[in-house]
Amino acid sequence: MNRHGALEFGKAQISSMISTFADFVMTATIFSIAAHVVLSTAAGAVTGGVVNCIINYRWTFNGTTRSKRSVALRYALVWIGSIILNTTGTEWGVKAVNALCGNGAGHTQTQLTLVLAVKAATAVLVAVFWNFLMQKHYVYRKAI
Repeated sequence: MNRHGALEFGKAQISSMISTFADFVMTATIFSIAAHVVLSTAAGAVTGGVVNCIINYRWTFNGTTRSKRSVALRYALVWIGSIILNTTGTEWGVKAVNALCGNGAGHTQTQLTLVLAVKAATAVLVAVFWNFLMQKHYVYRKAI
C-alpha cells in the first residue's frame, strides 16, 4: 500500500470509529428502551451510516469527482449491504452465544453487553471487508 492509500485507510478508520460511536449510542439507547436486538441494531446502523457518509464525503475520500447525488445513491446501495451484514451478523452471533452458554432472555443489562460485544466484532469485520473496500472502489472512486 502506498502512502496515499495508507493515509486514506487511516482516515477511513477514524471515520469508522466516529460513526461506530454514534451507532453504538443509538443501539444501546433503543435496546434499553425496547430490548429488541434487530430493531436496536438497525437503528444504530442507520445513525452510524449517515454520520459515516458525511465524514467520508467531506474528509476521507475528498477527491471524488462524483456528484453528491451519485455518491448518495452508491452509498445507499453499499449501506444497505452493510446494514444487512451488521444486523444479521449481530443477531446470529447473539443467538449463537446464547445457545452455547445456555442463556436465554436473561438479565437485560447482560444481554445489552452481549449485543454490544457481538455487534463490535461484527462491525470490525464488516468495516474492513465490506465498507472500506466498497466505498473506496465503488462509492467515492473518481468518475472516469
